[in-house]
Amino acid sequence: MPLTPFHYPIAYLLNRWKQQLGLPALIVSSFTPDLDSLLYVITFGRIPMERTVLHSLLGVATLGTFLSVMLTVFLYPSLVSFLFRLEKEGVREKCRFSVMLVVLCLLGGVLHVFVDSLHHPYNPLLYPFINESFNELVLFNNPLYASLVVQSVLLTLLIFIFLWETGKKDKGFWNRVLLG
Repeated sequence: MPLTPFHYPIAYLLNRWKQQLGLPALIVSSFTPDLDSLLYVITFGRIPMERTVLHSLLGVATLGTFLSVMLTVFLYPSLVSFLFRLEKEGVREKCRFSVMLVVLCLLGGVLHVFVDSLHHPYNPLLYPFINESFNELVLFNNPLYASLVVQSVLLTLLIFIFLWETGKKDKGFWNRVLLG
């Protein structure tokens, strides 16, 4: 997997492509599938090499979308306004529940799973029906090389985005990169 924050550029670029695609929902949902790894670490004390429910299409479409919606609506506004000193009501407005927010949470999760399937040696897209991974999706048929390429591209994009946004003067940096 790319480090979880490396999924951010995809959310940012989608929001820049279409401003009505809410950035908070895309950010949260692009991070949510990695909660299965966090739960595994808490439960078993180690980082898993395998992925399960939240890295499958069914899991991300159901549990992942539900978790993303809940986190976006109920946690993101408080957390972001507290940590980055943003106006809480403005953040809440961007995170208000809607059908579009649910669709964006589904989209962000599916894109996370897709990106991980391009370079991760085990990503069970059809779990729990089929536990096998679709290794033919791994770039270059080499998970290590694919991982280096994917993570390098996403890190480069992340750095470019932050440098780009630092150079702007309107709305404030954190507003632009966390709310769109």
